[in-house]
Amino acid sequence: MSKLEKYLAKAQEPVQRQTGSVLIDGDEWNVRELTFSESRQSFKLAEDANGRFDTFRYNDIRIVKATEHEFPWNNMELLKAYKAKDKYDLPVKLFEHNQAGYQALLDKVNEVNAKVKTEQEVVDDLKNSSEPTENPATSVGHSSTEEDDQ
Repeated sequence: MSKLEKYLAKAQEPVQRQTGSVLIDGDEWNVRELTFSESRQSFKLAEDANGRFDTFRYNDIRIVKATEHEFPWNNMELLKAYKAKDKYDLPVKLFEHNQAGYQALLDKVNEVNAKVKTEQEVVDDLKNSSEPTENPATSVGHSSTEEDDQ
């Protein structure tokens, strides 16, 4: 199979995304992992006209992108009711009186999109690894052996 055929086939494959859910005010919010394109888009959309990065807007954008498969952020009635200029302006307005709910949703978005392993996961991976580990270095170019200790 050529590279072209390989990537044409991949384009048709469904992508499995990590998901998670969080309960806020009795409602279950389902969060999904952002795609690479969605992550890049989030960064771009969070910059203002002068190129300054807005962390708060970035968080709101990520919340929208991670939940818009189930919540109608672009609903015109919702936008008008909360006087939001666009769907990315809605999360902060929607959770204006429930900051804990906003934080729980943002935490779940961060958790689902985390790629970095925890320290415990790394330790567990090393314990389960069948590869031998090297002797610990005591200084540059030297390793600790019994001969060095005598």
